[in-house]
Amino acid sequence: MTKVRVEIVVIRGGTALVGPTLRPLEDAVLIIEDGLIAELGAASSVAIPEGAVIVDASGMTLVPGFIDAHVHIEFADPAEVLAGGVTTVRDLAWPPESIWPLAERSRDPGFEGPLIVAAGQMLTTEGGYPTRAGWAPEGTGLVVAAPEDAAAAVDAQADAGASVIKVGLNSAVGPTLDLETLRAIVDAANTRDLAVTGHVDNIEQLEKALDAGMTELAHMLLGGERIPDEGIERMVRAGMTVVPTLSILAGPELEAAVDNLARFRAAGGSVVYGTDLGNAGPRPGIDPTEVAAMTAAGMSLHDILVSATVDAGALLGLDGVGTLSEGMAADIVALGGAPLADPGDLTDVQMVWRRGRRAR
Repeated sequence: MTKVRVEIVVIRGGTALVGPTLRPLEDAVLIIEDGLIAELGAASSVAIPEGAVIVDASGMTLVPGFIDAHVHIEFADPAEVLAGGVTTVRDLAWPPESIWPLAERSRDPGFEGPLIVAAGQMLTTEGGYPTRAGWAPEGTGLVVAAPEDAAAAVDAQADAGASVIKVGLNSAVGPTLDLETLRAIVDAANTRDLAVTGHVDNIEQLEKALDAGMTELAHMLLGGERIPDEGIERMVRAGMTVVPTLSILAGPELEAAVDNLARFRAAGGSVVYGTDLGNAGPRPGIDPTEVAAMTAAGMSLHDILVSATVDAGALLGLDGVGTLSEGMAADIVALGGAPLADPGDLTDVQMVWRRGRRAR
C-alpha cells in the first residue's frame, strides 16, 4: 500500500449517485484529497490508501451538495445552510458593500458556510421594486433611469464579480423598467457574458421579459395568474429557465405557480432548484416544502435532485460542482435511506462535506 499525504478522507459503504445522470453506485468508495474527489468507484475496484481517515456511510445515499439558486444569504446563518446540505448558493440582490466581501470569504474552503456567488444589486426603475421594499436594505436596488444608463449599471455588477444580472419587474408594488431600458440591460449583460434573471409578478411583465430577451425567472410568477399555454410554449422556445421558489407561496398563488410549473416542465422547460431563502417560508438547507411543491408539479425526486445539483451547477456556470465525479469539488451530502424513492429521505441530511471539509 502507498503511503499517503495528510488529510485524505475515504467515504465508503453507501450508495453514491454519480456523474451527470446520478447513476446509483452501490458499496461506493470516494477518496477525498485536497478538497477534490480524487477517486470514485466500487469498493471492489478502489484501494484504500494507508492512513486515510475512514468514514462509514453504510445505509446512506451519497449525493452532490445541493445548490440553491435563489437566496438572500445575509438573512440566514451560512453555517446552518451548509449543515442542512446546501454547499453552494446564489444570492439574488443585496448591497454591494456587504455581499461582495462575504462572497469573497466564502471562497476559502474553511468558510463556515456554502460557496456564495451573487448578482449584486437588483436593477430597477425609479421607485420600482425593491427600492421601497421593507425587507431590502438601502442599496439593494440600483436605479437604471434610461437605456443609456444600462451598460454602466451592468458593468458595476459584472466588475464586482456578478454571476448573473437581476432585474425587478414587480408592477404590483411600483413602476417597472420600460422595454427599451430592459433590452439595453439584456444587451449589456450579454456583452459581459451574463444572463439576466428577474423578479416577475405577472403575465404582462413576463411578456416584457421575453420581448427583451431575458432567459431566466427568479420565481415562477408570483401574482397567482395562470400563464396561457402559448405563453408557456414561448418561454420554452426562448430557452428560459425557471427557479420556482414555491415555498414562499401559499393558497391560490401557490396553486397557480404549481400548475404553471407543471405545464412548463411538460413542455420541455428547464427548472433549477431555488427557495428564496431569507423569506419566511424556506428553511436553511434542503427545504422539504420546496421539494413537496416541486413534486406536486410533477417532478420526480430524481428530477428534483438533478435540478439542485447538475443543472444548478450549469446554470451558475460553476464547472467544478454539481456531480460526484473524479476531479470535481468534494461537495458531498450523505442522506438517510433512499432519497430517490422517499421525499423524506431527500431532506434527511446525515453528513455534509464542502471542499472536502466535514461540516456535519
